[in-house]
Formats: sequence, C-alpha cells, structure tokens
Amino acid sequence: MKKVAILLTGFLVLTLAAAAFSATAVSMKVTGPGVVNDTTLKAGEKVSFDIYTTTDTLRTGFTLGFTIKSSDIKKVVHVSDSGKGLNANGDIKGYNGWQDKSIWDLQGVFAVERDWDGQLPDLIGFGGVAVKIGYRKEVEPSKKLSFELVVPETGTLVVDSAFFPPGGEWIFSAPEEIELLHVPAWDGPHKFKIVK
Repeated sequence: MKKVAILLTGFLVLTLAAAAFSATAVSMKVTGPGVVNDTTLKAGEKVSFDIYTTTDTLRTGFTLGFTIKSSDIKKVVHVSDSGKGLNANGDIKGYNGWQDKSIWDLQGVFAVERDWDGQLPDLIGFGGVAVKIGYRKEVEPSKKLSFELVVPETGTLVVDSAFFPPGGEWIFSAPEEIELLHVPAWDGPHKFKIVK
C-alpha cells in the first residue's frame, strides 16, 4: 500500500510539473491617435486594442473571448475598414500568421460577432484550428489580433476576458502527448479613463 501511495504521489508531482512548464499567455496593449497613455484614451479618436500571445509549446487550436463594458458609457463606434479584416466591417484584424490560413489552416481565425454592435457591453470571440502546422513556440509576445473603435464620450471603459458559446472558456489545445488543454494567462482586465 505504501509503495502505491509513493508511486501515485510521484506520478502526480511529475504531471503537475509538466503542466506548470507548459504555458501560454495573452496580453493587450493600446495604440493609435486616441491613446494618451496605457490607461487613458481620448474621446472621439480611433484606438486599436492589440492582442499579443506567447506559447512555449505547439498549439493546435484556440478559443478566446473579450468584452468591452462600461458603467457610464453607453456605446462605442467600430471603425469600418471593409474587406481588410477578419470580419465584414474590417474593424477586427489578424497579424503574424493569424490574418490568413498560414497557422490556423482549417478555416483561418474566425471572429464570432455574437454581440458586436457598439451598444455596450460588446462581446467578441475568436477561434482557430490547425491541422497541418500549428502555432509553434514563441517566447517573445507578438501582436496577433486587434479591434479598432472610437469611444465618443468621456467615462470609464473596461476590456476583459469573456466566454462565448459554444467554447465556454479560453483554451489553447495541443497534441495529446504534450498536454490536451491549457487555459492561458491573461494580463487583464484593462481599465481606461476616457477624456476629452
């Protein structure tokens, strides 16, 4: 009985250690003419909310979701750039292999615009599946996705992680022999003061 307990403990420690060394992270930065600093934005000016990722191992699929909300701002304007993005409006863009099928080769990155109409709260989801290549090790963060908008009035705006159906949670998947599913770290929520 003691041997079984020792072996089981050793197995659990090795499993947890392997999971601890396998990591993916998601972070966000703001750019554009409406940015005063990392936490302050100008009302009426275009701002790009840029999503960065890193991973220390091969990933073969992902789902992410974000929400834009406010207690005092009622609406935002999604900047139209027709035909130049991941959605029809063009306000959602992909970069560094996430703009086409070069990494997520099943259908490319798809944007789930479940409630993306400018009336806050807004909700956007992303997903992708790699059949051939996959999203490989990347230690330095690089921009992968962005959404552009204008906040027409002053107040406070929050961008945070969110779940969207059918995924239900943030996931980066990997080949089974590495690790089946991984919930990435997120550096949010991000809170912004909107000023004149």
